[in-house]
Amino acid sequence: AYSLGVLGVGHLASYLVAGLRTAGDNREVILSPRNVERVQYLVERFDCRPAISNQAVIDQADIILVSVRPEQLESLLKPLQFNAEQLVISCVAGVSLDLLAPLIGKASVVRTLPLACAEVGQGAVPLFPDHPVARDLMNSLGELILLGSEDEFELASVAACMNGWMFKFFDQLTRWYLEKGLSPEQARKLVIHACGGAAALAEAKPEQTLLQISDSIATDGTYTKQGLDLLEQSHAFDHWIDAFNEVEKALKR
Repeated sequence: AYSLGVLGVGHLASYLVAGLRTAGDNREVILSPRNVERVQYLVERFDCRPAISNQAVIDQADIILVSVRPEQLESLLKPLQFNAEQLVISCVAGVSLDLLAPLIGKASVVRTLPLACAEVGQGAVPLFPDHPVARDLMNSLGELILLGSEDEFELASVAACMNGWMFKFFDQLTRWYLEKGLSPEQARKLVIHACGGAAALAEAKPEQTLLQISDSIATDGTYTKQGLDLLEQSHAFDHWIDAFNEVEKALKR
């Protein structure tokens, strides 16, 4: 298997490394040295290897995963030398291939944005452009979604943010149950498995639209319909679209 070098050992890189190991991927993983505490954790927990410098990561790896904040990208990559046989996988949100290309020279480059749930091999894994080596690496981290353009990729990136919002939603519902007297374990299981079950049912019925599934459950006279009507009357779902639009605008800046 191709060796993997990681530039920017933060939360996202940790999710990805954990997901690979959980899926049985035992390829060599070489880490940039800057985040000492997290590097040490990944070395001990997931059998990774620290490098002495960022350039040493590149010199020893076939695939380079770049996972830093957009404002850190140029200062990170500008001093480094890549070779034409390498593949760079950028997890940097909002930074186009045109901006990446001059920073990595002749190396190939693709973009992806795995979610936190990649750690357990779940969730959407957008990829653009398609590349067989990147596809092989990312396929075990969730549902690989190949995009046909960079505009499509930016839209798909919004889902990474939405995934993070869901935990706040789960927490709010769980707190309601706690206030009503359920135990933390009962409340958490009820909320998580109710939501997970809805996603599983939607996945199992591709022949139906999501609205058709909703209408088949929230029929007239049901408590489901009563609660859904209240949410729609208060425009609760509109705020999610507002948040989507806000993130999409931010990614295009």
